[in-house]
Amino acid sequence: MDHCYSNVFCGWMMVVIVLLISLCPDSLTTGTLKIQSFHFPPNPTEHTNIQVVCGLEYGDLPVEFQWLKNGVLIAKESLYDILSSTSVSVLMIKNVTVKSSGNYTCSAMGPNGKDTYTAELLIKGPPKWRTIPRDIVVSLGSPLQLPCSAYGYPTPNIFWTKGHPSVKGNEELDKSQWKTLNDGTLTKTFIRYGDGGKYTCTISNGIGKNLQKSIHIIVRVPARFEEKFHVERVHRGDSVKLECDALGDNPMTISWNKDNDRLSRVDTGRYQIFDRTTEGGTLSEIQVHGVDHSDNGIFTCLAKNAYGEDQRTIKLIVLEPPSAPSDVRVDQTWSRSVRITWMMPYSGNSPVNKYIIQYWQNQGTPHRLEEETVSSAQTSTILYKLQPGTSYVVRVMAENDVGKGTPSENRHFLTSEEEPSASPTDVSVEARGAGTLHIKWKAPPKDQWNGQLKGYYVGYKETSSTDSYTYKHVTFSEGLSEEYLLQHLRKNTAYGIVVVAFNSAGRGPESQEIGKITKDTDPPTAPSLRVTAQSETTITIKWRQNKGDADMISHYILFYKENSNTWNEVTIPHIKKKEYVLQSLRPGSIYCLYLQAASQKGNSNPSKTLTVKTDGAAGPMEWNLHAVISGEEELPEYFRLPVLAPVSASVAIVILVVIVSCMAVKKEQTRYNRDIETVTEKIYPYSMNGTPPQRYVDVEKTRPLLQPPPPPPPFPLPPPPSDDYSAPYATLPVNDANNSTDRRRNFGIGSKSNEGSIDSRRQGDGNMIQERAEVHHHYDHAA
Repeated sequence: MDHCYSNVFCGWMMVVIVLLISLCPDSLTTGTLKIQSFHFPPNPTEHTNIQVVCGLEYGDLPVEFQWLKNGVLIAKESLYDILSSTSVSVLMIKNVTVKSSGNYTCSAMGPNGKDTYTAELLIKGPPKWRTIPRDIVVSLGSPLQLPCSAYGYPTPNIFWTKGHPSVKGNEELDKSQWKTLNDGTLTKTFIRYGDGGKYTCTISNGIGKNLQKSIHIIVRVPARFEEKFHVERVHRGDSVKLECDALGDNPMTISWNKDNDRLSRVDTGRYQIFDRTTEGGTLSEIQVHGVDHSDNGIFTCLAKNAYGEDQRTIKLIVLEPPSAPSDVRVDQTWSRSVRITWMMPYSGNSPVNKYIIQYWQNQGTPHRLEEETVSSAQTSTILYKLQPGTSYVVRVMAENDVGKGTPSENRHFLTSEEEPSASPTDVSVEARGAGTLHIKWKAPPKDQWNGQLKGYYVGYKETSSTDSYTYKHVTFSEGLSEEYLLQHLRKNTAYGIVVVAFNSAGRGPESQEIGKITKDTDPPTAPSLRVTAQSETTITIKWRQNKGDADMISHYILFYKENSNTWNEVTIPHIKKKEYVLQSLRPGSIYCLYLQAASQKGNSNPSKTLTVKTDGAAGPMEWNLHAVISGEEELPEYFRLPVLAPVSASVAIVILVVIVSCMAVKKEQTRYNRDIETVTEKIYPYSMNGTPPQRYVDVEKTRPLLQPPPPPPPFPLPPPPSDDYSAPYATLPVNDANNSTDRRRNFGIGSKSNEGSIDSRRQGDGNMIQERAEVHHHYDHAA
């Protein structure tokens, strides 16, 4: 059969076979049917003709034959010729190729049954395409099946690569994600964004050229975000950029919302939105300039394209200093400590690290700021080392990593008082006449008051005595210095003097005792001063003096000032007429004046203070004071008051009213002086009748008219009762050059003393117009 390649030869062979079968009919009558085995020639080559004979080994005739390839019935066609008889069949395959390879089956059916026999034909040759791969479009996330198959012998091998094998950079596929089936089909269960690109299918069997085909996998990507949520933190006042980088096929649109409110793409000056196309999709960003508290919130961006949509959320957190703590309260106060509470503030999106409590004294000039720091876990604290009886201001602020927040509202509190911890300072004692001591002192240092001073106790006793001190109460004044006139002491006797300050909590320590001997004689009495005339630039005054003082007086001192200016003083010689003209004054201005008599035994008490207004309208002028001593005759005894009413037609009426008023005042003054001699002790035993009420009144001799004063209270002393007599103290000018300024400041207009309150009651209807406040020189106004 190997050489049966020509039709003539094969034809003869078939004839011979048929004749042999016909000559041996007995061998096929066994009662069964069986096909005799047959084989294709080994290692056939392409483009040749191949014949194979299917005959019976035994069986009854006639027999019907059929041929099948790979189980499929072969029809007679151009590629196949089939010649059959009742006992044999010949299959001829023309111009064989690799495609002709396969399993060929001969099927025979006769009276005794049916039988089949199969032989394999293998034609060696290069692989031939059975299924050629093509470009494919697949959606992101979908499965993929990409066929690639061929036939040939030996059986071809099929493998896939990404890229092209002839191009540098191709890569094998990850077998954990990509699978190649036996027929060469490439599969993947989930297509990712990066799976798109060029792929190559290569087929080879070692014969001829390999088969290759490159295709593109096109991944249709819907709009999507790889990161769905992001937190952006930024300091208040800085600028920030919020980005939404969407992957997917363009064209794509991205829209923005803030807290579910749509943001316009128009530049608002606050939020600016910019878009740009990228290699993988579209990038949209919002730029926020000068971030503040209102920018806290949720920003969302929605990306859409033809294949889908996706959303990304950005939480913007503005980091800022904490807000001011609220509900700051002063819960409890003691003398040197206080308890402060507050409510936790808004943290500014950054945890509070600590609280800072700031406090300072709220008295007088500005004080140093004090600070205390507590942990963030506390909302209350106790401040220590405070001053008793002192007003303070406190506030609280919080601090985080960003910085210090705004302070809370100021809260004021007052610590409880303690007894003064220091004694009065600069205590001095001066002998003023027989049995009289003038005591001056200054308050203890302010930081040792431990509260608000209510007054002082002036203690005195004879140096030679073993008795305890006798105390006089002196009301506290706001001046820088205090004074008290201690009267009715023994003449030419040594006394020890101490001064004690007290407040609502009690009394402080005593000052160091100062010894002083009283004098055995008295200084002159106070002059009786009056205004006799005034013009636009001058004021004329006259005074009277007790005749018994004439020999001791060396000169007079006139104190005057304009309105609230400082006091000025003029020395006036001791002249007979006792008249003086104060010149070069300002027109239309109000002046205050009082007079003192000076002697070697000391200065007298100040006269009553007079208030005078110069004529004319007020205006600027140069000051040039000139003292003029007049020798004219004395004017009438009544007082002439400032003329304030308009001139012209009303002059006559005003003069008449002034005359009548002055006569009434003179009459009332005479009666008043008479009463004072009866009720009030004079400061000097030789004071003449008709002088104004004295400035210094001794408590021990005035109070017995009502009730005897109680003994000094034990330590600590409470403040004096409000219905008690006022302190018997007043001011007294000193006749030395160093104290001239004090005198000008101490004896001011409108000043009051305790004696002054008695005088006011006695004036009744107020007819003493010029003198109603003139006799009261209160040391409270001392500088």
